Amino acid sequence: MNLTHKDYFKIAFPFIVSTVTQPLLGAVDTAVIGKLGVAELIGGVAIGTVIMNTLYWLFGFFRVSTTGQSAIALGKNSHADQASSLFRPFVLALCVGLIFIVLQSLIWRGAQWIIEPDAVVGQNAKIYFDIMIFGAPFVLLNYTLIGWLMGQAKAKETLFTQVFGNVLNIVLDIVFVLYFDMGIVGVAVATLIAQITTFAIGVGFVLKTCKFSLLEYIATAKMSRKDLKVIMSSNMDLLLRTVCILVFFNMMARVGSQLGSDVLAANAILMQVTFIVSYMFDGVANASSVFAGKAVGQKNPALLDNVIKLNAQWTTAFVVVLTLLTILFKQQIVMLFTTLPELVELYLAMSPWLLVFPLVAGYGLTFYGIFTGTGTTRPVRNSSFITLLVFLAVQFIAVEQWGNHGLWLAFTLFYVGRFVFLYPSIGQVKQKCH
Repeated sequence: MNLTHKDYFKIAFPFIVSTVTQPLLGAVDTAVIGKLGVAELIGGVAIGTVIMNTLYWLFGFFRVSTTGQSAIALGKNSHADQASSLFRPFVLALCVGLIFIVLQSLIWRGAQWIIEPDAVVGQNAKIYFDIMIFGAPFVLLNYTLIGWLMGQAKAKETLFTQVFGNVLNIVLDIVFVLYFDMGIVGVAVATLIAQITTFAIGVGFVLKTCKFSLLEYIATAKMSRKDLKVIMSSNMDLLLRTVCILVFFNMMARVGSQLGSDVLAANAILMQVTFIVSYMFDGVANASSVFAGKAVGQKNPALLDNVIKLNAQWTTAFVVVLTLLTILFKQQIVMLFTTLPELVELYLAMSPWLLVFPLVAGYGLTFYGIFTGTGTTRPVRNSSFITLLVFLAVQFIAVEQWGNHGLWLAFTLFYVGRFVFLYPSIGQVKQKCH
């Protein structure tokens, strides 16, 4: 198979559109609350979002590993493998989601101890958290459904599922907060409704697009202790990688909170912009993950080489375009979130860090997809751990010297490291095709 830009675009574009809508939810939450003109409300949503994202990102490997296993099963053209690549993570995701609900008070106390928000910010974050925790099972199950659809190269279905749910969330955000004056409760309820709706749509698409009867292979959902051990072992690298990233994001929130409510709120806006950029790169990573997994399933080294080449070319194009957009619309971006003069001033003072973000982050974010799509997870774990150590060391020294600029220097070096310490292991990916 000679993979062309057209082939890549057919898969990449829907993935880019669908993944970039995800951080738009957090951005819209922040923007809608920001229109109320209270920094403590913005901070409350920021802290609440960090807590929930911590839970979801910790088990984000459900989507990543499901995509890889689904793509490899597609390459093998095995119905049993395709079914088990859906059922097994689905069962595990449901169990984890229910555990989150049972342990919600413990989770909140732990998060409060780690982040240490101001009293008012903490009260607002608690309101948000108490509602959002009930969406946990649906979010994790959505990871497995969307991951499986991605691995089966069902790009249009993935696009519709995520975009419809996210657009519904945005509309409900605006209606509940700006029209019904529900405040943070409105933001949280809007998100919960959208999560349940997304799950229902995902189930429908899985049943509709599957070319064989899933019920005939329902037995593949059964896992012996040995099966469970193998699954958890293969995902442990991705789990540890995610822990490293979560420590990184929580330290960003913790240090930002210590620098004051205004700095925390301004950093929340800056972070929302980086999330949108990151998820656009993540769309490229998802496309590469599908093709790379298929190459391993088919034992096709030529296809894998082609995927690596196209990944680099598409990443470079995105780096250029996103940098230009950030430069052109720097002033307009912040006005979407808030008009508070002190927050706007802080944002503009820190905005140079946004200008370099696409370049320093892009390659690490996209090449990561080639590793996960082929199940080459150990280099991902190792590079994440080394990068976290660099971030912690720089943050410890630089914040004392340069305040918030020191924090964003450490932030930038974290993303540089995600490529510098990962790419040298690309040979391990190629070995899987032989």
